[in-house]
Amino acid sequence: MIRHRRTVRVIGAAALLGLGVSTLGYGAYAALAPVPAAQPALQALPALSTPEPEVSIPGYGAAAFGAADGRQVYASRGLDEVRPIASITKVVTALVVLDARPIEAGTDGATITLTAADTALVDRYRALDGTTAPAPVGTTVSQRDIIELMMVASANNYAETLATWAFGSVAEYLTAARVWLDEHDLASVSVGDSTGFSLLNRASPRALLDLGRLALADPVVSAAAAMPEVTVPGVGSYENRNLIVGVDGVTGLKTGTLIEAGACLLFSAREVIEGREVDVVGVVLGGPDHPTVADDVRALLASARDDFHEITLATTGQLVARYETEWGATASLHVSDTLDDLVWGEVRAIAAVRAPALQPGGPLPDPGSITVRYGDRRVSIPLEWRGALEAPGLAWRLAQPLEEALGR
Repeated sequence: MIRHRRTVRVIGAAALLGLGVSTLGYGAYAALAPVPAAQPALQALPALSTPEPEVSIPGYGAAAFGAADGRQVYASRGLDEVRPIASITKVVTALVVLDARPIEAGTDGATITLTAADTALVDRYRALDGTTAPAPVGTTVSQRDIIELMMVASANNYAETLATWAFGSVAEYLTAARVWLDEHDLASVSVGDSTGFSLLNRASPRALLDLGRLALADPVVSAAAAMPEVTVPGVGSYENRNLIVGVDGVTGLKTGTLIEAGACLLFSAREVIEGREVDVVGVVLGGPDHPTVADDVRALLASARDDFHEITLATTGQLVARYETEWGATASLHVSDTLDDLVWGEVRAIAAVRAPALQPGGPLPDPGSITVRYGDRRVSIPLEWRGALEAPGLAWRLAQPLEEALGR
């Protein structure tokens, strides 16, 4: 076949010369004739999908469970239903105070001397059947001590002491809390006091997931919430009221109890999936009692573990597009780095592949990237060139006009 084409080219050249076309003129024309652009043959990335999740969400009240980073909600019941949150309110108190009076790393913050007003709060909250911790007049406690008493023992008197110390009064604290909530996109959260007794303390599970994420990101609050017990000299020792802290990877965060609110739990946990540490947050509102809520949260976490999946979106060297010219020059686009990710639940990955037409003989353009969308995520995977799209040689150029003239 190759010998046949060369024979055609020689005969064709002789024919053109017989028509009066000079060899020099023909050569110049052939050498300067435009070369067609090379079009890509695209290679789609394999489709990816993971199975639909099966999660054990409590069948009472309202609940939600999601990622600790970002805002992904894995599963829920009554996600946007606003309900009383009881002592989960103390998480707001701690974060608002720390925003105004931060504790430097490696320190315990300000030292606070308890007054007769602080002591009187003990009797006040005991009369309301609220949880308290002793507050002897003249006792000195650190800002960190108070936050730990709030988060671990849920001491109502210390929640009010902290808010009053930081802002001068509970009323001034509430004003600051409203500003803080709005600044952190928590407009659906409302607070009526610093403790959780007020029925104005309300939020939806979706908003409480966001609050839990902020609590996890704060080193003082997250450390306090993870403590199995707290001991403060002059005050006493208390076990964490969260029955499952330290169990099944649970790292916090805060319980809440009121007749109107039921048993509530804002929780966080750290799962180890495929060797990776994954933090999650969740909340249950309106439970019948704390032992039931604790058991149901453990069941939820156990049911959710199997719904994490490690996926490979692209591998190094994976072909994305190939170019080939009529004269045998080739170039190709490939994935430059392997990209793995850990996802939860049902996820479908869709890749958008785009590659330009290329002019042979010119420099290769920036290889760019390929965009993959999966779940609520969108990532760009870098590409790289292999090969070079050389311009045709003189032999091919000289033969091309003849072949076009002969209809080949």
